[in-house]
Amino acid sequence: MLSHFLRVLVFIPFLAQPIAASEGNSGDGGGDSGSGYVATGLQDRTTRQIVKILTRDFARCRKEKKIYRWDCYRKTYRFAANQLNGKISYSHAQDALEHVEEELDRIMAEYRDPTKPNRRRLTQTYAAIKPEAIPAARARTERAMDQAQTMLLRAPSHTQSHYVRIADAINSNKVLLRSALLFLPNQMIRLAMVIVKTTRL
Repeated sequence: MLSHFLRVLVFIPFLAQPIAASEGNSGDGGGDSGSGYVATGLQDRTTRQIVKILTRDFARCRKEKKIYRWDCYRKTYRFAANQLNGKISYSHAQDALEHVEEELDRIMAEYRDPTKPNRRRLTQTYAAIKPEAIPAARARTERAMDQAQTMLLRAPSHTQSHYVRIADAINSNKVLLRSALLFLPNQMIRLAMVIVKTTRL
């Protein structure tokens, strides 16, 4: 009887080990698993959210007339950047998104067309830029996006698996910008080049 009791006592710790191990690996399912999550603080859920905003919302801006798209782009990047408030592990990504947003702020301030009414779309209101400024606005936006991608790709190595996905989303935005420019009249493009040269002086 005593020997049977002792064998049970010896066996109990082995029963508890799988339970403890499973608790140590538990999580919300949205982040990097195991020690990687603890080390980086980056989460798949957050990264997917940012990528979705940049790809989905930016593409929706194309439903607007060209003169209203830049304000839509600006609000898309602002919304994406705001999702990272308080997320220290995404500080470099937030800086990159805010870099694009700030350039879009300047574009709206310089090229806004006060003669055009604001465009309301559901809960959003978009201001227009001058039609002749569209190519210059596109060039400046693309340059800011290039710089944002560089900021992301130069971030610490442990962030790269997440930051590369955000950089790819920004690159898809650039592709949309370039395709939009193909449909502009040649005369407008030439005028825009003059505007770009003037702003660089």
